[in-house]
Amino acid sequence: MITNMNDLKNKDIVELEVNKEINCSKEVAQWNYWDCEHVDVVHSGYKSSHILHIKDNHMFGIHSIKIPLLPFITTTTPIFMVQDNEDEQYSFTILFGVVSRTTITIKSLERSKCAITMNYKFYCNGWRKIFKPFIKYLMPIWNERVWQEDYNIKIRRQKMLDMNFKDFTGLPKDLNDRILKDFNERKLKLPIPRPKNSTRDRHPLKVK
Repeated sequence: MITNMNDLKNKDIVELEVNKEINCSKEVAQWNYWDCEHVDVVHSGYKSSHILHIKDNHMFGIHSIKIPLLPFITTTTPIFMVQDNEDEQYSFTILFGVVSRTTITIKSLERSKCAITMNYKFYCNGWRKIFKPFIKYLMPIWNERVWQEDYNIKIRRQKMLDMNFKDFTGLPKDLNDRILKDFNERKLKLPIPRPKNSTRDRHPLKVK
């Protein structure tokens, strides 16, 4: 469900909220947001992605983004992400001078089902007001596209984890071991390990 919330306190803020449910655990949904490796591989709206610093519960990077409906136009945006508490994470970006904050709230409904609330706020002050109608039109399109591109990744990872899959190791050889017995082992731990020599780590300003 998409809610347009433009009649709120600050008239310079364009706000949009999207609510979804999906058959994967809260931990899998959080993993998907913090998995840096898939961004420009899976998502058609991203041309490239670089992580300059990541530690504990926060990350700073830069993305080269294709504008929805205008893929021949790309722009670079910084992104700062932080897992603020068990349920909420924030992403801050600046795109064409417009500062935005995305709040992702993930609530567990069942062991393998969760609810995700995606709240977007764009600060269109001064001359940036000209972007308001474009944001209102393009953001629902962008959100739905990203959701659909990520959907099968989350569902597939849930199935693999239920079979006791471990990153960088794979599935147990013994079929009897392909049943996850202790779900607490699947709790998300940040930062998510990445492969050595990842393409995400090749920017010249990367903090080693």
